[in-house]
Amino acid sequence: MRTVLIVAQSLDGFITRHDDAGTAWASSADQAWFRSCLPRFDALVMGRTTYETVRDVILAKRDDGVHRLIMTRSPEAWKDDAAPGALDFTAAIAAEVHASVVAAGRSNFAVLGGAHVHDLFLAAGLVDEIWVTIEPRIFGAGTPLVQARHDVKLTLLEQTRLDDSDSVVLRYAVSR
Repeated sequence: MRTVLIVAQSLDGFITRHDDAGTAWASSADQAWFRSCLPRFDALVMGRTTYETVRDVILAKRDDGVHRLIMTRSPEAWKDDAAPGALDFTAAIAAEVHASVVAAGRSNFAVLGGAHVHDLFLAAGLVDEIWVTIEPRIFGAGTPLVQARHDVKLTLLEQTRLDDSDSVVLRYAVSR
């Protein structure tokens, strides 16, 4: 199973603009690129805050065959949104979430955020690749890509400038 962490960040390393949740600040080119990438994945994981930001979109897609897992300390609070095997809420640790996706026979798994979820999957050594869009923005404050200390060596696989923008996608392999 391949696990890819996908994120958009400002040039100064923030995945949110100041205290604003979500990536509405990201360029239309990145948003289109991101939407075009999602069909490559049959399982997606994100944290509760990320879920709350895109909840309406996810609820509308519950029956598209993609398994979405939301990491939260309070999965029972989301029982009305849950659809077993399609939209699950879990308090499990990253390794257990990853193992459940493998056991379900999924082959391409995307880690979509936020910083705490990035930290959990990186610390557990479960990320194979990182795809990061560098947006030509500087915020000076916001949520960083990661919050914990890591020392992860990356190898650049590809760099792509998105059409009609100054945004760049960098695709890295995580060295083990």
